[in-house]
Amino acid sequence: MNCEQVEELLSAYLDNMLAPEERRAVAVHLQTCRSCNETLADYRHNDALLARLPQVHPDASLRERIFSSPEFLELSGTAQESDSPAEWTVPKLPARSPRRDTPGRPHLVAIPGGRSTGPGPTLKIETPKLPQRRGRGLRVMLLAIAALLVVAIGIGALAGFTGLLHSSPTANNGGITPPAAGPQGQGPLSAGSNGIRYVFLRGGALWSELSDGSATQPDRLTPATVTVSDQWAVSPPLPPRKAGDMLAYIDLQKAYIHIIRSDGLEDTLVNQPLLKAGVLPDTGTWANILNSLTWSPDGNQLAFLADPNNTGQTHLYLYSKITGKVTQVPLTAQGSVSHPVWSPDGARLAFEVSKQGITSILDYNTQNHGALTVASGIGSGTTAGESVLTLDWSPDVDLPAITWSVGNVGHVRSVWVHHVFINSNEAAQEILNGDYAQAIYSRNGHGGAGSWLVITSIAGRAGDIWYIDITSGAIFTQLTRGHQVNFAEWSPDGTSIGYLDTLSEGVGTFHIVNVDTAVDTSVASGVTYNPAPAWSLVSPQVAFSTGTSIGIASTQAAASPHYLTLKGAASALAWSVASPDQLVAGMNDGQQGIFLVDTQHDHAVQADKLGTGGPILWTMIP
Repeated sequence: MNCEQVEELLSAYLDNMLAPEERRAVAVHLQTCRSCNETLADYRHNDALLARLPQVHPDASLRERIFSSPEFLELSGTAQESDSPAEWTVPKLPARSPRRDTPGRPHLVAIPGGRSTGPGPTLKIETPKLPQRRGRGLRVMLLAIAALLVVAIGIGALAGFTGLLHSSPTANNGGITPPAAGPQGQGPLSAGSNGIRYVFLRGGALWSELSDGSATQPDRLTPATVTVSDQWAVSPPLPPRKAGDMLAYIDLQKAYIHIIRSDGLEDTLVNQPLLKAGVLPDTGTWANILNSLTWSPDGNQLAFLADPNNTGQTHLYLYSKITGKVTQVPLTAQGSVSHPVWSPDGARLAFEVSKQGITSILDYNTQNHGALTVASGIGSGTTAGESVLTLDWSPDVDLPAITWSVGNVGHVRSVWVHHVFINSNEAAQEILNGDYAQAIYSRNGHGGAGSWLVITSIAGRAGDIWYIDITSGAIFTQLTRGHQVNFAEWSPDGTSIGYLDTLSEGVGTFHIVNVDTAVDTSVASGVTYNPAPAWSLVSPQVAFSTGTSIGIASTQAAASPHYLTLKGAASALAWSVASPDQLVAGMNDGQQGIFLVDTQHDHAVQADKLGTGGPILWTMIP
């Protein structure tokens, strides 16, 4: 597909309304086209703004005042035909050129709050039977009157939007919102809700479902008065629990963060505005804020970004679940903060600070409240035009280290590591230099010591996978030969890498390569990039979609996958955190809905008929 074809489909792509083949083709194009990605980002930004608008309806008396006026009666001649306003009709507007709008996007007549899966509000328009003696001039006047009606409605919508931007949240500044009863509001979950549940986003709300599929319908977690953004986060599991019990989400209507328990109770508003009321945010700034929700490993703190004064620069904040207070993290460098990452012990935060294209990496200690500059000047000098692509921590709690990659998308130029010591001035160490298509880090790689994999770039095309052992002086091991690796992902335990070879039209041949033995096994052909293959957290298995069926492969016998009888295009795949053989599959067509699958016995139970296009995450009831 070229850019013009993709732009015509971006609206439907964002609404998850494309056929599987079209969606794959658009996804492939977006991997390499910066222009179309920027257009898609604008669409998302507009949706976020529209989601903050209230529903605005013009006063019913407006229509009567316009069409019962003496001027209209004189122009239309309807006063001679009928004295009943109920029989008057609205003049028909002239034909317009076709729009790129997709069903579900707000119409111009009345703007609803957020994205809808159904048709937007419409205005019934009929053509009056005008006397023949009235010519072209009258028609022009009638069209002008109809146009005034639409303008009046638009003014009403604008007034509502202005009022919204100057309003404050209705929640009680960090207090607890009482749960509302009924399926349309927030409330206690259904009977038998104890234990593990999976959560998904649909229609601007978070929904929770029993893991055994016994409920007749999912429970709504979030209140009907909020619109949840796509970026929401579940707190980490604390041993011996298998999943977290708190969720953080951003309400697009008010631009505030909420913390809610996994049982749907205690929806608490974080008392820190993400934006300044009355000023629209910059697209990049808002995207950084939406993607910033990061729980500490113990689940007691939430890191997030905000730009409360709309300066175009985001600041880093910490919310304490214990005290309910918000604190701003002090900086040693000026600029806009992005990509906060917690250290494994939860004592430190690494993040980026950028100003005018120059980036620094900072390390903040939550115990002594000190911030140190780990690296600076990225994007200048020999790294001009480049930025930080990946930022993470090593898993070693006793000898913590920050590691990152630098370059541009599709061109990784260097990989670095910096060991964090108190009062240490040790410089960062460059462990890789060149031109690579990707660089992917795993904390569990190399037996839990942390490791990078890189994909070589040959004549601008993706090549083979190399494994880097950074614990022994950056030893390189080639894992694949003669391939075009377009997508690669570590297994959760860091022992294997799954990748798609020769990706075309969104599908490729799925491989699993063992990191220790370098044994590369071809699993299946025709595997989709979206959704990506999903690894189990509790067993050496991976699930993948071919667009028509779902396959299950084991790292121990990767060459012999088996396929489920559940047919159709999958939109989401997620393994249970408790059962090694339970898979949750969101289906787009064929058998539409969400299914709980016993992969060992190939038995599927339909838990929901509407499905989801977003991620499926797991929680445990507190």
